[in-house]
Amino acid sequence: MVTLDSNVEGFANPKDVQEYMDQRELKILSAALKTLMEEHQQLSQQVTQQQHLVNEIVQGIVAQLKPAEKKVTMTDRNVMVLLKLFDGVVVQNGWDNSPIPDDTMKPTTVARQIVSDQIKTDDIHRQTNQAHHRGGANA
Repeated sequence: MVTLDSNVEGFANPKDVQEYMDQRELKILSAALKTLMEEHQQLSQQVTQQQHLVNEIVQGIVAQLKPAEKKVTMTDRNVMVLLKLFDGVVVQNGWDNSPIPDDTMKPTTVARQIVSDQIKTDDIHRQTNQAHHRGGANA
């Protein structure tokens, strides 16, 4: 059983209760408890209303984003189809014999070279780190 004079954390002590009663000009403890319960009920209702409002807003946003999501999904699919088609052309004709003009292929070639260089750099970095963790290159 917890009473108002209890020291249990989270419960009001007599000083807090008296201060609450003074702020609201309440004379008896039962009036203070009644007011507290009413405030609690009002706050609970406000929280519930806010939660409903948030849910309605979220549903509205999701409904508005659905068409954009479909467009993005279709764009992703289209890009994948084009990439597979491009890969098929490269496989069939070879990279050097691609029927795509050089001015179109140059950025792709540069990008492939950059990625290749990054992979080599990462491999060297990883090998260096492994050697250091084993106690040096001579270990």
